[in-house]
Amino acid sequence: MSSQLKIYKLSELQHPSPCDRKYHFHTSSISRTSTLRQVGYDVLNMEISSEKGQVGPSGIQINRQIEGLCRTYAQEVLAGPTRVVSLLGRKCEPYILYTFLGFELKMSRKRITCPDMSTACYLKIFAELGMPVIRIPYDPTHTSRLLPKLEQPLQQIKEILLRKKLNRLDHQSELRRIYQRIRKRLKIADQSTQDPTL
Repeated sequence: MSSQLKIYKLSELQHPSPCDRKYHFHTSSISRTSTLRQVGYDVLNMEISSEKGQVGPSGIQINRQIEGLCRTYAQEVLAGPTRVVSLLGRKCEPYILYTFLGFELKMSRKRITCPDMSTACYLKIFAELGMPVIRIPYDPTHTSRLLPKLEQPLQQIKEILLRKKLNRLDHQSELRRIYQRIRKRLKIADQSTQDPTL
């Protein structure tokens, strides 16, 4: 018997959804967590300060959203126990698939099996950004709690660009440039937590 297949569109993944459930969260190794948070955030602050000269209200708004997304990853993802997941490694339009076998994230010809919707939503964010690898919390309840802090900045960036009313090519070029900036900061945050001397 063939598996039933459902493709989730972006509009179907907005809140409220299984990705937006509220859970309790607790961590261990508080001293290590605080150190990693500070190291990752300090490195990101140095990167952000180098771009403060960008003028225009839309540029400032976009910078704030980038800062929020990267801060969440550096302070709340990397500070706890994580595992590494390999993604496509280039900007794409990923889809979440549901079959009787569970959830899958489809990125071009690459598919990743996910244990739950929260994991699929989390990986979808970073697959769209074009990250080659990403760290995800071991605790799925922690992943669920972080989703709004990661999804909302990305959505805000898209809305800001739409308000600029750029033509199609300029819009795509600007979005690629923004995603490239985010990828750079996420990679720096990863490196800083692995080697705090960076």
